Amino acid sequence: MRTAALASCLAWAACSDAAPTPRPSALPSAPQDGTAPVLEALEHDYGTIPHPESRSHDFVVDVQRLGVRCIPLRTHLDCSCGRAEMLLRSKDGHERIVDGSPNPDNAPGPGESLVVRVTIDTVTKEAVDLPAVTSHGQVVLQPIEATASVRRIQWPLVLRYGIDVPVDVHPFTALDFGKVPMCTAPELQTAIRGDRAHAAWKFPSVASSDPAIEASLTPEDGGVRLHVRCRPGEPGNHRCLVSVATDDASGYRVNFPVTWKVVPDIEANPMAKISFRADPTHEQDEASAVGQFVVVTDHDARRPAEFVVSRIVDDAGNDASKHFAVRIEAVPGQPRQTRVTARYLGGLTDGFRGTVVLAKDAAAGPTLPLELAMFSSLSR
Repeated sequence: MRTAALASCLAWAACSDAAPTPRPSALPSAPQDGTAPVLEALEHDYGTIPHPESRSHDFVVDVQRLGVRCIPLRTHLDCSCGRAEMLLRSKDGHERIVDGSPNPDNAPGPGESLVVRVTIDTVTKEAVDLPAVTSHGQVVLQPIEATASVRRIQWPLVLRYGIDVPVDVHPFTALDFGKVPMCTAPELQTAIRGDRAHAAWKFPSVASSDPAIEASLTPEDGGVRLHVRCRPGEPGNHRCLVSVATDDASGYRVNFPVTWKVVPDIEANPMAKISFRADPTHEQDEASAVGQFVVVTDHDARRPAEFVVSRIVDDAGNDASKHFAVRIEAVPGQPRQTRVTARYLGGLTDGFRGTVVLAKDAAAGPTLPLELAMFSSLSR
C-alpha cells in the first residue's frame, strides 16, 4: 500500500510548480555572433480545468523576430498531461502540420505563421484536485542553414492551470499491487464520494479492463468503497484501468490506473544463477566463497519455507555433487527467505557449467533449478 501512496505522490510531482522561467525582453533579431537570441516566454493561463476535460490554446510564434529563417523541430513540455502540435497557418486560415524533420519545406513560407497548439488533457490525471500550477516548455527551432544542433533556438513556453475533480477519493487514486506471487490474491480498497458540489452523486457500477482484476463496490457514508482484487495470471508486468460510473448526466467516470507484477511462487534474487571464478586445481576456502549466493523466496505460506538440495549436475546431466558444497541458511528476520551458497570442493581441471536443483521435497517437489557456473581463474 505504501507503493500505491508513493505512486500517487509521484503523479502530483509530475505537474508541481517549478522554478519560474526568467523573462528578459525579446531581441528583434539574432545576435551577430551566431549565438541563440534571448526570447521572452510565451505564456497562457488555462484556468481551472474540470476533470476529465481538456483545454487547448494556440501560441502564435513570431519567428520573424529571430532575424533568420528557421525550421520548427519539436516542442518539449515538462507536464505529463500536456501535448503539443506544431502547425503552419496561412493568412486564409489553412493549416499544415509540421512533421519535426529539418526539411526546409517545414520552415514558414511567405504569409505563414507558426502555431503551437498546446492541450492540457486531464483525462490522463488521477482523480485528485490540483491547485494552480505552472509548467514550462520550449519550442525548438533550427536556422535553415544550420547543420549543428548548437545553433538551435529554444523559445520558452509557460503554462498555468489547475484541475478540479468532482469527487473525493481516499486513500488511493492509483492502485499498485507491486509483486504478486501466483499463489496469492491480494486486495486493495479505496473510498469514493462526491465532493461538496456533487454530494448527491451515486456510483452504480464498476468495470475492469483486465479479467485478472476483479472490482466491486459496497455502500459507505454517502459514497462507496471500491474493492479491487488481483488474481495473477501470466508472469510479468501488467496494467489496466478500473472505471467507476456515476449517475451524472455528463457520464463522468472515476478512473483508477492499476499496476502489478506477477512473480513465481518460488523466486531467486537477483537471478536464478550462482556464478563465480575459482582455481580448479584447489578447493575454495569458506572466506572466498562468502559472496557466491542467491536469496530464494517461497511466497506460498501454506508450506514450510525450507529447501533441500535435490541434485547437482553438469550440463550433460552427470552427477557433480562431489565437486561442490551447497549450503542453505535462513535469512534472519525473513521467515520465507533462504540464502543458498555454493563452494567449489576441487576435482576439476577447468571451469564448470551445470545446475543446482532445490526442492521442497526431494521426491515430490516442487523444484527450483539454479544455474551454476564456475570460471577458471588460471591464466592461459
